[in-house]
Formats: sequence, C-alpha cells, structure tokens
Amino acid sequence: MAWFQAASIITATVPALLGGIQAGGTSSASAAPPQMIGSPISFEDYPQRALQNKEEGYVSVEVSVSADGAPLSCEVTESAGHSALDEVTCRRLMKARFEPARGPDGVAISGIFHTAVGWSMPSPGVVPDNRVLVPLAALPKGYVQATSTFLSFDATGSLATCEIRASSGSKAFDEIACDLLRKQMKITPPHALKNAPAAGYRYIPVAALPTSKR
Repeated sequence: MAWFQAASIITATVPALLGGIQAGGTSSASAAPPQMIGSPISFEDYPQRALQNKEEGYVSVEVSVSADGAPLSCEVTESAGHSALDEVTCRRLMKARFEPARGPDGVAISGIFHTAVGWSMPSPGVVPDNRVLVPLAALPKGYVQATSTFLSFDATGSLATCEIRASSGSKAFDEIACDLLRKQMKITPPHALKNAPAAGYRYIPVAALPTSKR
C-alpha cells in the first residue's frame, strides 16, 4: 500500500554520472536492522470513516522488534493528520512478522524498524507514480531498472539519510541517486505523536529518462 504523487524530474549530466559521487546510507557495520516479512496492510484495512471523509496521507512509524522477531511497540513519527489512519497503521504493524536485527556476530538482537505507509484512494484505471526521473542523453551502461531508495527526513522535512534498497544495474547511476535526492528532495515537516521524535520515511524509485531522439 502506498500513497503516490506524480513523478518529478531532477537534473543531472553525464559528467556527474561519471564523477564518482558516493551515495549515503543508513546501514550500519555493527548490526543489520530488522526486516518485515511480507506486509500486514492492504487496501481492505482502510478505515471506513477515512474512506467516507476521503482522508489520505503518509504515516511514518518506528517499530521496536524483539530478538525473536516480535513487534513490541509502534510509535508514529509522522502523522497523516487523521487519527484513524495513524491508529490502523500501528495496529496492523503490531501484527507483522519480522526477521530480527543481527549483531556483527550474526546473533539475533532487538532492534528498530522504520517504515512509511501511504494511504490514498487513486482513481480507477490510474497507475500511481512516485518516481523521480533523471533526464539523460543515454541510459548508463548496465542500467535495467529504477534505483529503489529508502529515505528518512528530519523534523524540518530535510533529507537526512538515503539507502539504496535495489540496484538499477548501473553502479554509476546508483551512486548519484542518493546525492541528487539529498540536494533536491524535501517533504512537509513531519508531525510526531506522543513523545516520538519527528521523522518521515519514503520509498522512492529513481529512474533514468532518456532524452535522445532516434
């Protein structure tokens, strides 16, 4: 389930692709964070009241996961602005199954899982698209698909970290994806609930857009 906006375009040049720009990441050498097994949320979970009121928005959360892979708590770090959407997000994620975090020795440990759930009501027949497009004269060598990124935003809505979750097939394109997003991506400052620190999360594909005409 995801709440999408129209694809946006950011600019880059071929020299920038070859400039050896390094992408930032959220991964740690000391531990691997928990990973959710499947998704417990579907469109059928959309609260009826929210549907009737046409309520939409992103809910970013922080889930504490035990060494056994069980969710212990769920905190909303970015509210959708609608209590029904905030509540159902945590309620469903507390039923999720997780692969626990792993320490440097490979032993399962407790950890924190971050994610965002977008709630929307797309028009029938409309394919939602939240890609960021990078115009290029030609596709980089090895490129086969969009680079999949996971972004975190601080309390001001500024991009804090960017992690590449799936490669485009081109190392050069992967390396500039996060750098370009860091320079140009910003969201509305997130509003947290309770005592959780405000933070927003997004899954954004970054795709090459060929501009040459044959």
